[in-house]
Amino acid sequence: MIMGLNHSQFLLMQQGTKSVEIRLNDRKRSFLKEGSPITFIDLKTDKKIEVIVKKIYKFKTFCELYKSFTSTEVGSATNDSLEKMVNDTYKIYSPAQERNFGALAIRIQLIH
Repeated sequence: MIMGLNHSQFLLMQQGTKSVEIRLNDRKRSFLKEGSPITFIDLKTDKKIEVIVKKIYKFKTFCELYKSFTSTEVGSATNDSLEKMVNDTYKIYSPAQERNFGALAIRIQLIH
């Protein structure tokens, strides 16, 4: 599966700091399983990194999701509040999309 990733999140994933990718639990992501490969493409540079899905977690809301992981794991700053992380996610996905699909956390491992 191929997924776009904004530049700052791509760099964090590439460095191994970000180990959990956040997405909607939509139809495209329903095909993911543990062991599935994902190619992330940096939306700024078109660089690619390959990962393997280690575990998939499903949540009703992004708030519930963010309570289950450290801010660093999901690509946020260590001092980011829960409210900031949720509001930042709403810049990408709407609350209506969240209600319709739920939230997905994908624990990944880089393939070197």
